[in-house]
Amino acid sequence: MREFQAGPPGRLRVLPRGAKILYTAFVLATLAGLLVSWRLYGAAVGEAGPAVYYAGAPAASPASAPGPSAGGGPAIELAPDDARPRVIVAEIPERKLLEVTHFHLFSIPVYVLVLAHLWLLAKIPPWLQTAGVVAAVAASGLHIAAPWIARGRPGLAFLVGTSGAAMLLTLGAIAVVSMVDMWLPGPPPGQALAELRKRAAAERSSPGSRG
Repeated sequence: MREFQAGPPGRLRVLPRGAKILYTAFVLATLAGLLVSWRLYGAAVGEAGPAVYYAGAPAASPASAPGPSAGGGPAIELAPDDARPRVIVAEIPERKLLEVTHFHLFSIPVYVLVLAHLWLLAKIPPWLQTAGVVAAVAASGLHIAAPWIARGRPGLAFLVGTSGAAMLLTLGAIAVVSMVDMWLPGPPPGQALAELRKRAAAERSSPGSRG
């Protein structure tokens, strides 16, 4: 009883089994989507980096020094332009970037909204709930804006990968913790209802709620 009263009532634990199965399927799809998005970013940007992909910045190419030929004969010195490996620089068109941003603006906020609601229903300290929501909103918002930041300032192109990694870790942690908490044993229904009523009464009688 003391352990149950130490934090929020943990409303995820008293959900019907059907709701738990539904939310668990959503969380698993969320984790798969995060991993696929990370792989897709690597496939789209490639080794050239986000500055090349989003802003068309020159790709860095390693200097090549003349070496011995395969047959042991004299090395052939090539002109600088011929010695450098050819790197295809394909800056993403502005229309495509607008389409991607349009899609993200209508999908990522809903994605974060559902996960954050599960997170707020988990039995964790209130300060951790707030910190998790702030981190999720900040990481996802920066990730939506990062391609445009990289396009205008190629020197800040690292924000694309950094914000993606932050979103992957933050939303992944929120999803896993919520799913695990959901399937932990919950209190009896009467005890959970009494705890909720007690908390609501305490909030109504607090000095801050009167103002």
